Amino acid sequence: MEEKQESNDLLMSESAKKHLRTAANWVYIISIIGLTLLIGGIIHEVYDYMNLSSWDDVPTGGGVGYALIVVMTQILLLIGIVCFFPLYYLYKFSLNVRIAFRDDDSEALEDSFRYLKLHYIAIGISPLCVFVYFLLVSIF
Repeated sequence: MEEKQESNDLLMSESAKKHLRTAANWVYIISIIGLTLLIGGIIHEVYDYMNLSSWDDVPTGGGVGYALIVVMTQILLLIGIVCFFPLYYLYKFSLNVRIAFRDDDSEALEDSFRYLKLHYIAIGISPLCVFVYFLLVSIF
């Protein structure tokens, strides 16, 4: 009697490899653009926050306007830090897919899908956090 061997390997056709390689290239471009814009925005916020010290001499710079800008800067920095992780995970996904196809490395491909899973987890948690925030704001 012949025994059937159970294999955990997944075979990919050349067409599937081509589609995955194309997706990885587009994800790489999107993640680089997103990270560049995000880091530029964070640097801009830090620069604006440091320039607030010159507002002491301006009559309209003190009071509520000054406090509002301080709070908004902190909120925007927090949003920037939260948005960094999904883009970073996308970048790591595309990098590992490239490595996997270049070196024919199944471990790198496995790591790339782990980063893709982390990206989707981060994207899934973000709307939940916003929903909970709005729920708490509406209650209190």
